[in-house]
Amino acid sequence: MYADDTAILARNKNPKYTTAAINQHIEKLDDWFVKWKIALNVSKTEAVYFAKGEKKHKPVIKIKNKIIPWSQQAKYLGIILDKKLTWQSHISSIKTKFRNVTRKLYPLIARDSDMKRKYKILIYTTILRPIITYGCPIWGATAKSNINKLEVLENNIIRQICKAGWYMRNEDIRKTIKLPSLKDFIKKISVNFYNNIENIDNEAIQQIDKYTP
Repeated sequence: MYADDTAILARNKNPKYTTAAINQHIEKLDDWFVKWKIALNVSKTEAVYFAKGEKKHKPVIKIKNKIIPWSQQAKYLGIILDKKLTWQSHISSIKTKFRNVTRKLYPLIARDSDMKRKYKILIYTTILRPIITYGCPIWGATAKSNINKLEVLENNIIRQICKAGWYMRNEDIRKTIKLPSLKDFIKKISVNFYNNIENIDNEAIQQIDKYTP
């Protein structure tokens, strides 16, 4: 369940119990909204049924007697969660945003740009790479094919920045500029994120499973 930046999550083997838990929480939230005079935009609220299989008859969720439609995916804090958590839609979104920003920066990082290589690399690591890695502790365990798509984006830019010839291997280019592979970088961020969870003073957060690379 998503309403702006608010998420309500529930899980159970029996969908009826899951729905009941969500509806009960909605009622409590509704009372809180009334108390603090906060208007909830029901039209922007979505529900996603996360499951491996296909559920033909999904349970009903209501807010203010209005049925919330079930969506194929929802965007929460910049992360697109599809109903089977394949992350394909999110990866596609990353690719689009990355290419759009790259076009704007092209005059600076193009092969014929007069800017020094170290500054081009700085632009990449501070502006472009964060577009790819945002939220990676969440989606980093996606299929290898999805990671490969992102690595292609990065490799193309790195080769452009370094004015690499066709005969130069991506691995050798990375060693030259001391840039870890995208896969290793995502792994490092994810490990650090989950290792820090135990230091967060929140019981629910501390119950999150440990990250296994």
